[in-house]
Amino acid sequence: MFPDNFNRRASLRIALGVPVSYRAGQTTAGAVTLDVGKGGLAIRTMNPLAPGTEVLLKFRLPNAGEDIEASGRVAWSDRKVGFGVQFDRVSQDDQTAIDAFVDDHRQ
Repeated sequence: MFPDNFNRRASLRIALGVPVSYRAGQTTAGAVTLDVGKGGLAIRTMNPLAPGTEVLLKFRLPNAGEDIEASGRVAWSDRKVGFGVQFDRVSQDDQTAIDAFVDDHRQ
C-alpha cells in the first residue's frame, strides 16, 4: 500500500488520522493525516503535491488545545496514498508537543 520509500525515515511514525490543512503557493487544501513523527507527517490525498514542494501545514494533535503550524518540503509523493512532508520549521512549543505525542504513543 505504501510507496517503497515510505519507511526510509530517521524517526518513528505514529498512525494518526486528524484533519490537516495545507498550502503550497496559491493552492490551499484540506485532507487527513496518515501518521506523524518528530520530523514530519504523511497526508492522505488522491492529489499529492510533487516532491520538493514547499508546504505550510496546520493540524491539531488529539487532546491538544491549539493547532500546530509547521512548514516543510514534500519528501515523497504517491497518487495511491498521498504525500509525506519533512518539517523545516516548527516552533519550539509545537515541536515539544509533537515529540511528547510520539513518545507517549510508542508501541
